[in-house]
Formats: sequence, C-alpha cells, structure tokens
Amino acid sequence: MGARLRDPRTALAVALAAGAILRLVRVLERPLIHPDGPAYLGLAGAVLDGRWSAVFGGYYSPLYPIAIAPLRAAGVPVELAGRLTAALAGVLALPLLWLIARRLAGDAIAAATVLIAAAHPALVKSSGQVLPETLAGALLLAWGAVLMDARGMRGAVLAGALAGATYLARPEGAFLLVLGAGWLALRRRPLATAAYVLVTVLVMAPAVVALQAPTGSWQISGREASATAQAGIGEEKTLTDALRTHPGTLARYWGLGVAEQTWDTAVALGAVLAVPFVVGLRMLPFAWPLAVAALFVVGPIALNPGTRYDVPVLPLLLPWAGAGVLALAAWLGRRAPAVIGAGALALAVLGVWPPKAFDERCSREVRDLLLTRYGAGQAIVAVDGRFAYFAQGKAIVPKTTEPKVALAMARARGACLWLTRPEWLGTAFVVPPDVHEVTRPCGGVFVLYELESPRTE
Repeated sequence: MGARLRDPRTALAVALAAGAILRLVRVLERPLIHPDGPAYLGLAGAVLDGRWSAVFGGYYSPLYPIAIAPLRAAGVPVELAGRLTAALAGVLALPLLWLIARRLAGDAIAAATVLIAAAHPALVKSSGQVLPETLAGALLLAWGAVLMDARGMRGAVLAGALAGATYLARPEGAFLLVLGAGWLALRRRPLATAAYVLVTVLVMAPAVVALQAPTGSWQISGREASATAQAGIGEEKTLTDALRTHPGTLARYWGLGVAEQTWDTAVALGAVLAVPFVVGLRMLPFAWPLAVAALFVVGPIALNPGTRYDVPVLPLLLPWAGAGVLALAAWLGRRAPAVIGAGALALAVLGVWPPKAFDERCSREVRDLLLTRYGAGQAIVAVDGRFAYFAQGKAIVPKTTEPKVALAMARARGACLWLTRPEWLGTAFVVPPDVHEVTRPCGGVFVLYELESPRTE
C-alpha cells in the first residue's frame, strides 16, 4: 500500500472510483436475478400505481421498491432500475464507512478499510443484484455515523429516522430501536432517548400498521409465519406467539441459527481477509461497530440465517480487517506491495466473477420451454418466482416446498402449471389423477406438471 493511499481523502477518492466501476461491471454482467427479485420489481410497479397497501403490508420490505420507483418512472427498464438502485446504495455506503473508521481508528485504518470495502466480493455482488441488502447496509452505516456522534436532540431524531428507514429496508432493522435507545440511555440522555424511540416508531408505523390490518396480529414482518414454520411451530403466525407457546422449540431453532449465521459471516468475510481480520482483532480495540455486527449475527439474523443477510453488517467488520492489513504490511516489509496487491486483485476478480453457468442455462431452458409450449401470461406455481418472471407469466410462490401446499394454491388461483423438484415430492406423496407430468428440464433437476381444469374460488 503506497504512501499516497494512506492519505484518507486520496484513499476515499480511489475507493469511490474503483467501487463504482466494479459495481457497474457487475450490473452490466446481469447476473441471474435472485428468486426474491421479481417480487421487489413487482412492488416497484405497485408504488407507481399507488397500491400502498400491497407495498407496506406484504411479505417483502417496502423501502427498496420505493427507491426503485423513480428510476422506473424515468423510463429505466425495471430490472436495470433495481440493480442500479442497489449499486448506488453500495457506492454511497463507502464514504459512510470511511467516516466511521476514521473516527474509530484514525486516517490510515480508514484508508485501508474503505479500499477493502470498495472491492469486497460480497459487497460488489450484492450491489449488482435486485435485493435490498445494500440499501439496508448504507442506512445502517448512516445510523451508526449519526448516533455514535450525536450530541443533542437533533442527532437523536435523525438517528431515529435512519433506524426506522433501515427497518423499512430489512425487517432486522427493527433491532436498531433497541440498540439506539439502549445507547442513548447509557449516556443518560432521557429526552434524546424518548425522541429517538418516538421517531423510530413513527417511521416504522406505516409497515407495522399495514401488516396488522389483514391478520389482526401485530408483527414487524410478513416473514414471521415463515420463520415459525421453519422452526417447526407451523400453527403460530408471529414470533411473539411462538415465543409464548413454544419457547423451547424457538430457542433451539435460534441456537442452531446462531451457529449457522456465525459460520455464514465468516464465509461472507472471505478467505482473503480471514487472517487480516484475526490480526486486526489484536491490533484494534473492541468498539461499537464490532458489537453491533455481533449482536445482529446472534440476534435477528440468526432467525433467518444466510450469507445474503450478512451484507448489511459486513462493512462493520472491515475496520478490523483494515487494521490487520496495515499490521501485516509492516511485518512483510518490502514484500508488502506484492502481497497486498495480489490480495486486492483477488478481491476484485472474485467480485466480478461470472455467475454459475448451470443456473443461467437452466433458467433459459425453462423459459424457452414455457414460452414455446404455453405462451406468455401463464400462471406458474413454483417456489422460485424467477421462472414465471422470465416466461412473462404470473408467479404463484408457495412459502414451502410441500407439494400439497403447491397444488392447493394452483387450484385456488386457477393455475395449470406447477414446477417443482423431484426430491421435494417425497416418497409419501401420490400424484393426483388430474395432475400429469410434462417433462423434467435441466437434466431432471426440475419436473413440470400440468393440472387439468383447475378449480377456482
């Protein structure tokens, strides 16, 4: 790392340029859209149509579709608008992280941190997807930058608004209500604490109220019923009900989730940064970004573990990776530029590496099959909504792979096509006489069924 890149402002400028280029390359690659992507794009259309109950009261968080809508209204193709929104959020997160790292550990570590973040593979890849995690990550960084430096009521109010906005981007953001209130309370600022809580709740309120209206149950996410089902508590619709009626089952599920999410966090950090991060833990004292990341990992994210959900908190770990890189550079001496250059190149290449070829081929094969045989506009029941999206059809997405659930949804909604995996059928399932196998695309990975004369309600 050259002397000029140790200058924080130079490093930030380089990071912004490199980060924007890498994220734009990823957008132009058009990696296979995530299974949740079509739903977010559909909600962006609902925003433009003024269907706010669908935007705020559904399974998916509302802020990302709202952020997509202006680009869509300007004529940008909807999928590109989704990717550009994520990429812009990813770039905007860089100066926020730089500011946090500089306040935390000084100029040199801030420079190293922001350069790492610019090329980090997980952050680059997420910035090219149609997903809300990069937006939630930028808001989380903004929340931390404001709250941890807040000196009065104005800072508490702004931090509360950012906490509420983070929740609107990802449901785990509701945890910031507790974290921010606790931080201000520890600093003995009762009026600021009250203002923070009030503003956070007010910003969260549209989604919370919209979720309560159709079910009569108070919840922070439409995903709670899915989480309780995964935990083996299928009869409960909210996590509050599950905690009250099956605390032991939910605790076991949470414990397994903590172990899985801890591993997923290590995977998301990546092999290239593993050693620098461990070294950095010895060089840089424990501080709030590490605490917030750890609390999210063992808290709300553990209820729905996965490397994708690490993206918002991953930047909070990078100051320690930056400290480790500087320590290793001092130890390596003359060899440092070559070693660190190789590491930086590895990060950049991993970030823009093309997606899995099989997934792309399979999606095209199923798309061509559906369009050639049935034409556009068909309703398709599949756990992965991308197949209907690619085939210009209507996606009916069950929240489980259980075949009886899929068939019930198909018949209730008048769908004639059901796409599933053979292993999801199970040995006990018997295909009904009005359901006929058509073909097994993608080398037998999937099986397509037709339903005769579906019953409608």
